[in-house]
Amino acid sequence: MSNETIIAALEAENEQLRQTLYQRDAFIRSTFGRYLTDEVLEEILKDKDFKIGGERRDVAMLFADLRGSTQLSEQMDPVDFIRMLNHFLEEMIEIINAWQGNILDFVGDAIVVVFGAPRDNELSARNAAACAVAMQRRMAAVNEWNRAQGYPDISMGIGLHKGEAILGNIGSETRTKYDMIGRNVNLASRVQGCTAGGQILATDELVEEAGPSLILNEAGAMWVTPKGIQGQIRLHDIAGYGKHRLDSSKVESEK
Repeated sequence: MSNETIIAALEAENEQLRQTLYQRDAFIRSTFGRYLTDEVLEEILKDKDFKIGGERRDVAMLFADLRGSTQLSEQMDPVDFIRMLNHFLEEMIEIINAWQGNILDFVGDAIVVVFGAPRDNELSARNAAACAVAMQRRMAAVNEWNRAQGYPDISMGIGLHKGEAILGNIGSETRTKYDMIGRNVNLASRVQGCTAGGQILATDELVEEAGPSLILNEAGAMWVTPKGIQGQIRLHDIAGYGKHRLDSSKVESEK
C-alpha cells in the first residue's frame, strides 16, 4: 500500500470521527438545550470526566417569583394558566440569557438564576442588577399580552444577593443536576420573599459591587431579620439601572 493511500485512509477516518463527534454534540444540544444553559452544556461537552462534586465560588444570585400565583392557578382554567405562565417564563428567559445569567431551576413560577458560574464573570453583580431591572420593565409587555388574551395582570418580586456559594454537579451517576447551595443561597431566597409585586430588593453585598449605574430608592431601604438567618440585614430598593428606571417618581438617590 502506497503512502498516498495510507494518508488518504487516515484522513477519511479522521473526517468520519469529526462527523461522529459533531453529531454527538448536536444531539446533546438539541436534547438537553431546553433543560440546561449554554454555559453548562459547554462544560458537559468539553469535560470527558463529568463528575459529581462542587466548588466554592463568589457569585451573584437572582430569585424571582410571581405574586398571587397560587390563587390564580385555582381560579383560572389550567390550560390558560399554564399558557400564561409559559409566556411569562419565555419573556424572562430571553432577558436572563441576554445578561449572561444561568437558570438553575424553575420552582413552579419561581426562577433561580446565578451569575458568574460555571464560568467566572467579574461583572456578575452588575449583570444581575441590570437583568432584574430589565425583567421588571418587561412585565408591562407581559401584562399587555395577558390582557389581549383575556388573562389577568401579574406581578413579580425579585431578590438579589452576592456571596459565596457551593456550585457543582449534585446528584448521582445516573441523575445529575448543576445547582448551588449554601447560606447565601438561602439568604437570596429570603430577600425575594421580602419583596412586593414589581419590586427589586438587594443586599449590601450586591449593591456595593453592582457599579455606579445602579439607581436606588433610598426611602425604600429597610432592615429585616430573614427566617433562618442570624441577625438583621439591610435591603436596598432598586429603582433602575443606568437610563432604565422602574418608576422615576420613586427615585430619590442616584449613586
